[in-house]
Amino acid sequence: MFNKEWEILLVDDDPDVLAVSKLAMRSFTVYGIPLKIYTCTSKAEAIDLLNTKQDLMPTLAVAFIDVVMETDQAGLELCQYIREERKNRIVQLFVRTGQPGVAPERAVIDRYDINGYFSKVETTENKLYSLTKSGVRQYYWTVTATSHLALARFLATAIGSRAALTSLIQQVLDSAFVERDGTPNQSLIDISLGLIFGDEVVASVGLDKQSALAMRDRLDDEPGVPLSPAGDSYFVDDHHMFIKVAAQPDVSAAYMVAQTRFRQPEFYVEATYNSLALEAALWNKAV
Repeated sequence: MFNKEWEILLVDDDPDVLAVSKLAMRSFTVYGIPLKIYTCTSKAEAIDLLNTKQDLMPTLAVAFIDVVMETDQAGLELCQYIREERKNRIVQLFVRTGQPGVAPERAVIDRYDINGYFSKVETTENKLYSLTKSGVRQYYWTVTATSHLALARFLATAIGSRAALTSLIQQVLDSAFVERDGTPNQSLIDISLGLIFGDEVVASVGLDKQSALAMRDRLDDEPGVPLSPAGDSYFVDDHHMFIKVAAQPDVSAAYMVAQTRFRQPEFYVEATYNSLALEAALWNKAV
């Protein structure tokens, strides 16, 4: 939710195809966020890019890959490399070809775990736009779901201890938003996020305790959307997200406050709410 750009890869041995595609896509946005486009002219060049730019692979949202390049199967081999050797199941792979008979569509989808297949004849600006937008949305949903599932697994190791929960949640935020040297992740900007249980700021990035509590109080006054009969609710606009888990006998009051770069989609709010509710229940039982 703090991305300043969506990273896209175009791989094609025809420089005209790359130039036209990049020109058409330069004005595309998803959730109001522009694209950062990388281009490669061969399978080998793409593999070299993925190997040398280590921070690209986990943040790459969508790739459009030509089938026939150095060899008749080079593009498919690149898909296989991304999925099987680099173990990346998140990037959305779209294969396009000028020779559909070389690789039948169903066989390609089944064998190489790709998200779409189309011919270069179909490559209109509208086609690129629809695939880019749907691909980024699916990428964002997948990242959201896998991140919250991973957090739930980590939380299970800290059950019963508020100190352990606090340390773990802060570590998770730092690993997502801060580089190893302590500087902000350069692919993310305007990072402001806080998790609050009761009146205790348990973890934060870009916010001190006073600022996090002030943001909570301010956003709590906004007309929120109900999430449960118990009083859980959320509020989102183009620059903020606020999620509230109301206090109950077995759940501590919990809040997430965040400054965002775009209005968060419903799936992100729902997934984050469920994760926050889990943390609130664990916090209530811990000492």
